[in-house]
Amino acid sequence: MSLASRGLGWGLPAVTALACGDIAAPARGDVYEWRLEAPSVPGPGLDTLSFRWDKSDLPVRVWVEDTDNLPDHVARAIDVWQSAFLYREFEAVLVGDSAAADVVVRGGAPGPGLRMRRLPSALAPECAGATDLEVDETNTELTLPIRLFIAPQSSPEDPGLETCLALTSIHEMGHALGIFAHSPDPEDIMFTDPEVGLPSARDRRTAEAAYHTLPTLTAVRP
Repeated sequence: MSLASRGLGWGLPAVTALACGDIAAPARGDVYEWRLEAPSVPGPGLDTLSFRWDKSDLPVRVWVEDTDNLPDHVARAIDVWQSAFLYREFEAVLVGDSAAADVVVRGGAPGPGLRMRRLPSALAPECAGATDLEVDETNTELTLPIRLFIAPQSSPEDPGLETCLALTSIHEMGHALGIFAHSPDPEDIMFTDPEVGLPSARDRRTAEAAYHTLPTLTAVRP
């Protein structure tokens, strides 16, 4: 999965995270590491990047391209993650104007452009997902919108396609709410190539931990 997610072979990641060849051995626990390490500027060394939506940003505005049932899948993903929080720390709503969105979701592969942090991907036969973050050179500002990509890799008749799109939408929305790294356990939705359809108890605890930890990144609008 990505921050790039399921199946994304689209470009090399600019941030250290769990690539499909670097999956750690499963280790159950209360939470897993949700933050990312990125090269510090000017360096040498690494910065730890973490993010959560501030209460003043809620509800997060999400625009979804009307293709491949993505609006329905993303709406469900939003509901799933909202229900994971005890105190409504995260809320989002679909909007009709991409120019006003905090998160933009498109079908297809991401293209070149802004200085992005693309989180690494894993192969899956039915669909692919990725998340792009635009982080400034000081590793302190995250320029909105966060961009998600969710794309079919198989024909519409493939019986596994809708399941793949559904769980990939939840996985990518998990990245968008602030779980930047991947779980080392395949029983979690935020595993690099998840097999489960919903967040596990540990996914939910990790999301709660992220929202009760001071972030290093501040969201800014262009």
